Amino acid sequence: MLANFKLSIATIALAGLIVTSTITAPFTRMFGKNYFSNKDYACCKNDQLVLNHYYTINVFWLEVSNGYTEENTGKISKEGCDIRCNNQ
Repeated sequence: MLANFKLSIATIALAGLIVTSTITAPFTRMFGKNYFSNKDYACCKNDQLVLNHYYTINVFWLEVSNGYTEENTGKISKEGCDIRCNNQ
């Protein structure tokens, strides 16, 4: 009887571990904010280089939101910037 109980507990723990690692793995993109570097771009705003990182927010693999986050590098080119941001 005790052996069956230990086997049941071990089976439940292993199944829980597999499910948890599958759901929270970064490659599943199941939950949270996920960045896609192939859609990133850089442009200049106020003569400073700005990097725009594309992201999506997912819940159970469904995309509920997306957009860009801006990262200002603070670098000013001596020649000035020739690629202007659209929203400037």
